[in-house]
Amino acid sequence: MRHPLSLAMLVFIVAGCHWNEKPASSPQETAVMYPKDFLWGSSTSSHQVEGYCTNNNWSEFESAVDDSGRPKILGGQRSGPACDQWNRYPADIRLMKDLGLNAYRFSVEWSKIEPAEGTFDEAVLDHYEAVIDSLLVNRIVPMVTLHHFTNPIWFERKGGFLHDDAPRMFARFAEHVVTRLQTKVPFWITINEPSVYAINGYATGEFPPGRKNYDEAIRVLGNLLRAHSDAYGSIKSINPALQVGLAVNIFIFEPYQRWNPLDIAAAYFTHRGLNNATLRFLTEGVFEATFPGFVSTSFSTGRGGTFDFIGLNYYTRFLIHLNPLSKNPVSHRTRETSTDQLTDMGWEIYPDGLARALRLIHSFTARPIYITENGIADEKDSKRGAFIRDHIAVIDRAITEGIDVRGYFYWSLLDNFEWAFGYARRFGLYSVDFTTQKRTLREGSMTLRDIIRARTLER
Repeated sequence: MRHPLSLAMLVFIVAGCHWNEKPASSPQETAVMYPKDFLWGSSTSSHQVEGYCTNNNWSEFESAVDDSGRPKILGGQRSGPACDQWNRYPADIRLMKDLGLNAYRFSVEWSKIEPAEGTFDEAVLDHYEAVIDSLLVNRIVPMVTLHHFTNPIWFERKGGFLHDDAPRMFARFAEHVVTRLQTKVPFWITINEPSVYAINGYATGEFPPGRKNYDEAIRVLGNLLRAHSDAYGSIKSINPALQVGLAVNIFIFEPYQRWNPLDIAAAYFTHRGLNNATLRFLTEGVFEATFPGFVSTSFSTGRGGTFDFIGLNYYTRFLIHLNPLSKNPVSHRTRETSTDQLTDMGWEIYPDGLARALRLIHSFTARPIYITENGIADEKDSKRGAFIRDHIAVIDRAITEGIDVRGYFYWSLLDNFEWAFGYARRFGLYSVDFTTQKRTLREGSMTLRDIIRARTLER
């Protein structure tokens, strides 16, 4: 359903929006000691680090070109062997131990486990069980993500998450995996960043299937949330003690021009339709996303509270600009600042946004929060140490405010295949030479190691 953005609505929004947040306190004010069961971890995803993912939507997308014949992936790169973690996981687990990490969030590759519809490869699950066993021997807690942006080709051919039956198909996959691994994995994330998957794949075209249709994007987001809810029910029926959550990406959205009612409205509806809509679905079972002039949809599953914890992925804030006369009317921009305050992604380094994201989640629920992704693309390694220190200072502050934060997972353990940017963006705690596969600890990463050593109780 489409409808115009009325002048009256704009006036109401402008009057009701307040973009100035409470100033952050100094990082030195609230340093805390962390309990021994606080999860200090790193995160990866299968397609980005495992290698040999040749049967999913991304493996096809890597050979795609745009209307001008340019590769969809920067430089025409392909993931190929990636970090070869499929074979090198024992050594990578030792690298985690060297940093003092006690948790690892990683994804299992749906296309390897269920290469054809209804056909499950138990040898692949044997491999993942061996990875988990190695983690447990090294006293590293596994947190498994069931869907991290990649679909089997057979699922994609059916329409992926546009298909009305997608939630059932995903829940069947989740049930099979969890049944096999439930006794060894206490933490499960159903889906990673449903809003990013939906918007990048179906609105901006940066991810497969490369479409640009707002109606489809919101429909996909709704189906992803339904899939999470169905999978949550399936997993809890297998073992009620398992902790199940959703990894929610929260960007801070603000108007590009604070005096411009169009930008104010666009930022408001983007925040409400992506951040708030996802959190409301989790807590109430109600999904409502409205982008006036583009799309409006709502539904209710009748099932609220479909989570035991929330995984928060936080990176930056974006300034939203609306130009109704443009071919792409809604765009996001980065605040004009010095290059010292930008990552290699061109994103603003904005630690206070993590505080805002944590408070937003806490306003919806008092259940535990794990920061499941937070990291910086910084090939020169000139900003990583300060980035880690300043964001952990925000966690200190949040805990003193009474927010139940129980873990911090840095993205990423290794330099990896960074989706549409290929290998051109380096997030890793360890740098990777993709010719030799040699891993080298970055100096800035030692900040995380030192914080863990100095501020964890009775390790």
